[in-house]
Amino acid sequence: MWIAPVQRTETDGRLELSVEVSHQDGAATDRLWYRVDLRHAPYLTDLMDPFLLATLFVAMRKGENLHVDGPVSQTLLENLEEFQAAWVQWRPERYTVVELSADREVPDRAGPDTRSALQTFSGGVDSAFTTIRHVKKAAGRGSLDLTGAVMVHGYDIPLEERDAYDALYARSVPLLEGVGVELLPVTTNFRKLWHSDLSHWEDAFATGMTSVLTLFSGRFEHGVIASSEPYGSLVLPWGSNPMTDWMLSGGRMRMHHDATGVERSDKVAGLARLWPEGADNLRVCWQGEQKDRNCCQCEKCIRTILNFKVSDSPLPPSFPHDVTPEQIRSLRGLAEAHINPLRQILATARRREITAEWVAALADCIAANEDELARGISYEGGFPLLAAARAER
Repeated sequence: MWIAPVQRTETDGRLELSVEVSHQDGAATDRLWYRVDLRHAPYLTDLMDPFLLATLFVAMRKGENLHVDGPVSQTLLENLEEFQAAWVQWRPERYTVVELSADREVPDRAGPDTRSALQTFSGGVDSAFTTIRHVKKAAGRGSLDLTGAVMVHGYDIPLEERDAYDALYARSVPLLEGVGVELLPVTTNFRKLWHSDLSHWEDAFATGMTSVLTLFSGRFEHGVIASSEPYGSLVLPWGSNPMTDWMLSGGRMRMHHDATGVERSDKVAGLARLWPEGADNLRVCWQGEQKDRNCCQCEKCIRTILNFKVSDSPLPPSFPHDVTPEQIRSLRGLAEAHINPLRQILATARRREITAEWVAALADCIAANEDELARGISYEGGFPLLAAARAER
């Protein structure tokens, strides 16, 4: 594979950065693009690091060596060798180690570290907790000078749903401004171009997030990704994790997998205590019809509501409907990565001797989904299907 130099185009107050990606197997040339507000142009990097990060999993999937026509940081090239080693061991049937090269390898940024940091922000529990954790300097020696956040259109909110993204962005700008954080909008075709398949996305989403963060390494020196699981309950392989996220660091931006030492129910309690406005504006849902708000019916909404219950925190206005035991028991077809957080909630409830009806319903839900996994049952279109039959389709 070969990544051509960046093309820059200005239209209606936005700046588009695009590259042509050619493939050795003769496939049509792909065009990857990112669009940012023109006012943020001074923040942008002059390196090709974001585009190397974005294309890595495609090259590994195809088994094609990858060359970048332009400057790439030496540190990123070194780190991505280790990153590949991890993923090829985790998924040898899917990925191959490829050789990475660039026209010019650039040394690390010179000068003192200012601790300036930029995070990814979706409006969910994990990202909101990371925001207030660093703003309040509650991360100990790891506290960063967090003054920026990126909200990406094209990841959990599809490109076709512009209104939902605009509504979420408009609601989040004043929320973050209130704690001194600037929200940077970014639109990209990264997921739609190469990772529309859910299994590919679940592997590659951290490279997508870090590619966006690295775009702004002309200003920020640290990139922060909020953890989704605590150390005691890690599920591997998973796209973003504390073992490999740091390997996506380059010479201009160091990546952090944040708050892995904090369980999600404790994040919820901390958020309710430290930043009630953040809790009031949470948006965790990606399956509902309106992706700028919470449906209170999907797996992630139900799980987050249970996080509030188990932490003995009041349910905020961002979740207008409570969950019923029947809804909890009805959750089916969950993968291991989705059952695991429910186990954490159940363990916390039992440790705190909570005896509410929802606890028994949660235990039933987990047992039923574990049984389905053991018997190889998955769900498509709302119907159970044996995994073997699914593979034959």
